[in-house]
Amino acid sequence: MNPTLILVLSAVILGLPTAGFLVNALTLGRLPRRLVAWMGPGVVLAAFAATVVTLISMLSRPATDRGITIVFWHWLNASVASGSGVSAQAGFNANFSVRIDPLSVLMMLVITGIGGLIHVYSVGYMAHDRGFNRFFAYMNLFITSMLLLVMSNTLVFLIIGWAMVAFASYALIAFWYDRPSAVVAGRKAFVTQVIGDVGLVLGAFLIFLNLRGPAGNLLHTVNMQTIFANVGPGAHFHNGLGAYGAGLVTAIGILLFLGAAAKSAQWPLHTWLPDAMEGPTPVSALIHAATMVTAGVYLVARFHPIYQQAPVAAAVVACVGIGTALMAGIIGCTQYDIKRVIAYSTMSQIGLMIFAVGIGAYSAGMFQFFTHACFKALLFLAAGNVIHSLHDDQDVRLMGGLSRRMKWTYWSFAIGALALSGIPIFAGFFSKEELLGNGLALGPAVPWLWVIGVSVNVLTSFYIFRVVWLAFRGEPRSEHAERAHEAPPLMLIPVMILAGLATVVGFLNIDFAGFAPVTVFSAFLQPVLGSPHSQASAAIAGLALLAGVVLSLLGVGLVWAVYERGLIARDLISKRAAWLYRLSFNKFYWDEIYDVALVRPTVALATTVRGLIEPNLIDGAVTGIREVVGTLADDFRTFQTGYLKDYALVFFFFAVVGLVVLGLRLS
Repeated sequence: MNPTLILVLSAVILGLPTAGFLVNALTLGRLPRRLVAWMGPGVVLAAFAATVVTLISMLSRPATDRGITIVFWHWLNASVASGSGVSAQAGFNANFSVRIDPLSVLMMLVITGIGGLIHVYSVGYMAHDRGFNRFFAYMNLFITSMLLLVMSNTLVFLIIGWAMVAFASYALIAFWYDRPSAVVAGRKAFVTQVIGDVGLVLGAFLIFLNLRGPAGNLLHTVNMQTIFANVGPGAHFHNGLGAYGAGLVTAIGILLFLGAAAKSAQWPLHTWLPDAMEGPTPVSALIHAATMVTAGVYLVARFHPIYQQAPVAAAVVACVGIGTALMAGIIGCTQYDIKRVIAYSTMSQIGLMIFAVGIGAYSAGMFQFFTHACFKALLFLAAGNVIHSLHDDQDVRLMGGLSRRMKWTYWSFAIGALALSGIPIFAGFFSKEELLGNGLALGPAVPWLWVIGVSVNVLTSFYIFRVVWLAFRGEPRSEHAERAHEAPPLMLIPVMILAGLATVVGFLNIDFAGFAPVTVFSAFLQPVLGSPHSQASAAIAGLALLAGVVLSLLGVGLVWAVYERGLIARDLISKRAAWLYRLSFNKFYWDEIYDVALVRPTVALATTVRGLIEPNLIDGAVTGIREVVGTLADDFRTFQTGYLKDYALVFFFFAVVGLVVLGLRLS
């Protein structure tokens, strides 16, 4: 690749959304709305065009020459002692540099492409909101933060982008700050992510402190390419870390995953994601489809050389991912808020991606990320059309009959549901079944984790088609549903484009020229992610595909039987398995558990400190000091008589004492 061209393109990709944010923010909302409506989406779509040019330039090069590092400027150059017993010096620098390779370009395409469509949709959705300009400033900042995160070649700027994403998510979730629930949800998201950020920073710090080169010298580097070169298969990472090498690399892997779990809403740091639905619907689409919650998947995939050296940490990643997928799928089956159902589907699908990257099927996980971005953005924006038409009603029990009033939105949402469920020929079918096939081949705990993963298909198709039937089928169940109407073109066109993508993007993984179902994504990402330790055989892949499709259709059939035909009573589960229904409806009581275990003790401790320690100890100490100083001041005040003879006498006395002391020392 031409370094000069890539330098210019990288500057454009990062610079345009940044400029959009700065111009909008620094003008304090004074720009005309029409200008913001063009500028907000325009800078993101222009960044997408530059990313496409970058992709074309990359594909013109051989597969072994598709990665390049661009240094924009040098920063924090220093020389750091390598440690006791090693005389060499390790040069430390945190240059602002970006890495352009297949993995980062894939992420950039989704962030700017899907993000651009969401920006266009937002122009219509937020048209009458008084915070219109502020909204697009935050949205541009979000895109900038994610681009910085995925393009950074140093741990320092990756962490900066990681933190900026947390702030941008807080600002957007709490966008309607006059709603207390939105402010609480934004704060909850920010605090939860900061907890994960601590793990990421600690993991990066351990790498910085302990990574050694082939000669045994401490490298003290934050350059990710240098790190990967010294932790990859066959490298010296364990020996370089001394006797604790195996345990340390496991600790690093788990700490990095702590950051990934917070960003991607994986257990136990998952509770912020459903509450994030308090933000405007385009924010939900941006967070769930194109940006933040996929950052954890990217982090594990990018740091795969570490996880290949830490099988225990990788197993933890896989188990947490599959457990979260199952838990979120169960919860989604009983929720009535249309956005929260889709939010739990995101948590579940991200769990499957985390499972994939945990077992070493990195390309399969990233392909699921790519297809998921298309159909999840579609589902959120189509739901946004419904919410917008129903004057912000989000309860599916107040909907019904919308298929006749919002025909294009209905068919678009149905396509998104088919893709999410993994029904042939839609996008999710190609990505999810490849992912599950790799799960059956690669483990761990084969076949039990795979059984859990493939069982999620039933839950997925059930909860999403339950929404389809309750919201769009039957008769209207509210006055707003009776008066519903189709969305305006500015909101409908992005939805229809995403519906087309959700239908066809799965075929991008098929080599039509060779008429063989090879994984094209694996070939594209192989220069970065390599090949999995083993590939699923044709028999295993076929079994996984058949089981996945059958179970997905079973979920659709259950919805048809319950909601369309009434063959199964709707309240059967709530009566026969009341405990399971309560667990699902109350989200496994995780919020209540955290409230009892963390929030209440903290509040009680603060109350105790405020009521006992602060007034008695702290205030008492301050009061005591004041009284001592006051007493001393009163005593010394008696020496201030105002008479010159008194001051002369004191001066004479101390002069005599001084002369006597001086005489004694000289003698």
